[in-house]
Amino acid sequence: MGLALVSALGGCAQIDALAPVGGAGIADMRYATNEVLLEKDIDILVAPVCSGEGLELRCTGETVNGETITATSTSEDESTFELIVDAVTLYSGDVQTVLDRNGTVGAS
Repeated sequence: MGLALVSALGGCAQIDALAPVGGAGIADMRYATNEVLLEKDIDILVAPVCSGEGLELRCTGETVNGETITATSTSEDESTFELIVDAVTLYSGDVQTVLDRNGTVGAS
């Protein structure tokens, strides 16, 4: 029984990391951020965590090499964003375009 409890609790953190972190805009930007990082073969140590709304929406994380991952909304309606790893811009553009090209179903 103890092993089952440990196994059950061990999965909670993983499930929590996948859960939407707020409204549709913030969740979609998080999904798009993760998709671009995967496309660019960026190894993630700390998955981006998002907070804020509108132009204050920001996601931050860390690569396995200790580089900072930063995604910021570039539009009030949260439809566009910029993703920077360390000082390199990996993506700047539409959230939905990233979701569409990867077949990701967003929260909206």
